[in-house]
Amino acid sequence: MAAFTSAGFLWNTTAGTATNKAVTATPALADLIVVIGGSSGLAGGVTAVTDNNTDGFGTTPGYTQIDVDRTGFSTTGVLTMWIRNRLIRSATSTIFTAAQTGSSGGGLQVCRISGMSIVGLGAVRGSGGQSAGTAGTTPAPVLLRRVGTTFSGTQAALTGNLCVGVVMGGSATPAITQPASWTESVDLSYNTPTTGMETAFRNSGETGSTITWGSTIATAFASMVIERDASVPILDWIVPGGATMEDHLHYNQGAVGRKSTW
Repeated sequence: MAAFTSAGFLWNTTAGTATNKAVTATPALADLIVVIGGSSGLAGGVTAVTDNNTDGFGTTPGYTQIDVDRTGFSTTGVLTMWIRNRLIRSATSTIFTAAQTGSSGGGLQVCRISGMSIVGLGAVRGSGGQSAGTAGTTPAPVLLRRVGTTFSGTQAALTGNLCVGVVMGGSATPAITQPASWTESVDLSYNTPTTGMETAFRNSGETGSTITWGSTIATAFASMVIERDASVPILDWIVPGGATMEDHLHYNQGAVGRKSTW
């Protein structure tokens, strides 16, 4: 079963012109990394995520953005989520960087997901979110089915899959309560401009399509939720003609396609 661990986070303003935000953490071997990124005062938001893990895959093939930017909170607030295109292959100290030069503040949370065999966008079964949510209402993003690189059509989560959600708004902590049966991961804020972030997760047991937070939020907000595909693909290599059944069994379940290769 897939399991969530927060590896670290940074959420603040920086005097003068804000630079890229970075978190140093040590992932475990075979972790799949998801990065939640947010910013204020920068229309483009987080433009890229990279890491310097010694496996060399933090920049090439790097990270893929999940779904689209979610906006409409704080001052030009932008919420994004990113997923690594390879499993971590070196359990060593690593710097994870969210590019947002020119923002008035923001940061990232680095999320370690263990027990995954599918990587990149292929590991995301569903995603949904809200932009410019109305102040005084309850965030309730709806999971949509992944179709290639886009998401459309409401789809309920599978009970064995892990889900991660986030709400960002223009209020200080504590800003909002996590969904029922979910676990809060972080609840953070900074004051110039006032911008808050809460993240939560559920390792298994979610079967809904609408993920409703446990309270209203006082300000305009953006939200996002993703469902991770925790299945293990059963894939075959093509066995040349004349190969014996024993040879076929040796090749069975070769790591190809969406599955991470070692």
